Amino acid sequence: MGRFPGGMNHQQFDMSNYNGDLGRTNPYSLTDSNPYSNPAGANSYEMEAVGENPYESRADISEASTKEVSVYGTNNDVADFFDEVDEIKKIVRRYDQNIDTIESLHKQALSEISGEQETYTREQIGSLANETSALSQSLKDRIKSLQSRSTRDSTKKTQAENLKRQFMNAIQRYQTVEATFRQKYREQAERQFRIVRPEATDAEVKAAIEDVQGEQIFSQALRTSNRRGEAQTALSEVQTRHREIQKIEQTMAELAQLFHDMELLVAEQEAPVQHVEKHTEQVQVDVEQGMGHTSKAVVFARAARKKKWWCLLICLIIIILAVCIPVGIWASNNNKKD
Repeated sequence: MGRFPGGMNHQQFDMSNYNGDLGRTNPYSLTDSNPYSNPAGANSYEMEAVGENPYESRADISEASTKEVSVYGTNNDVADFFDEVDEIKKIVRRYDQNIDTIESLHKQALSEISGEQETYTREQIGSLANETSALSQSLKDRIKSLQSRSTRDSTKKTQAENLKRQFMNAIQRYQTVEATFRQKYREQAERQFRIVRPEATDAEVKAAIEDVQGEQIFSQALRTSNRRGEAQTALSEVQTRHREIQKIEQTMAELAQLFHDMELLVAEQEAPVQHVEKHTEQVQVDVEQGMGHTSKAVVFARAARKKKWWCLLICLIIIILAVCIPVGIWASNNNKKD
C-alpha cells in the first residue's frame, strides 16, 4: 500500500480530507449548490436522445415559432380572434331564434280570441323585438371590429365575411317576417272595419287603418251602425291592429337602416383592401420595370466593357506598331550601311 506525505496511510488521508467538521461544505456533495445538479427537475442540460443534436432541435422549434408568429401573429391574438368568432356565431343563432319566436307570436296574436291573452302576446312580441334590436346593434359593432382585425389575414377575413353574410341574411329574413305580418294585420283590420261599414270604399278603409283621422272615421261608423256591440269590438280590434302595424313599420325601418349600415360596412372594408391591392399591383409593375431597366443596364455595361477591351487592344497594337516600325526602319538602315 502506498504512503502519502506526512507518513499517513491511505485510510488516514481519506478520513482527514473527507470527514472534516460538520459545518464544512462538501464540494462534491450531490445535494449542495452544484451547477450541474437538477434541483426540482430544473436541469436545463437535460439529456437528449442518442444520436440527436440538441441544438438542432431547439433551433427547429425556434424557427417554427418565429414563422408562426410572423405569418399568423401571436397565438394569443389568433385565439382571441376565434373566440370572438364563436361568440358572434352564438349571438347570430340567438338572433335567428328570436325571429322564429316573433313569427310564432305574430301568428298567435292573429288567432287570439281572449283580449287578455292577446295583450300578453303583444307584450311578449314587444319585449322580444327590443331584445332583438339590442342584439342587432351588438352584432353590427362586433362584426365591424372583427373585420378591422382581419384585413391582413385571408383566413380571418373569410371568417368575418361569413359572419357578416349570415347576419345580413338574418336581417332580410326578419324583414320578410315583419312585412308578411304587417299585411296580415292590415287585412284583418280591413275585415273588422267592413263588419261595421260593409259599403265603405277602399279609401275609407285605408283611412280608418292608416291615416291619422282613421279613428274618427271609425267612430262615425260606430255611431251610425245598428250593431253597436259588434262595432265596438271591431273598433277595439282595428285600433289594436293599427298599433301593431305601426310597431312593425318602425321595426322594418330600423332593419332597413341596419341593412344599409352593413352594406356601408362592406364598402368601408373593401375600399382599403382595393387600395392595398392597387398599390401592390403598382409596386409589382414598378419592380418589373426596374428589373427591365436593370437588365438593360447589365447589357449596356457588358457592351461597354467589350468596347473598352477592344479599344485597349487597338491602342496596344498601335503602340506596338509605333515601336516596331521605327526600330525596323533603323535596323534596315544600319544593315545597308554595313
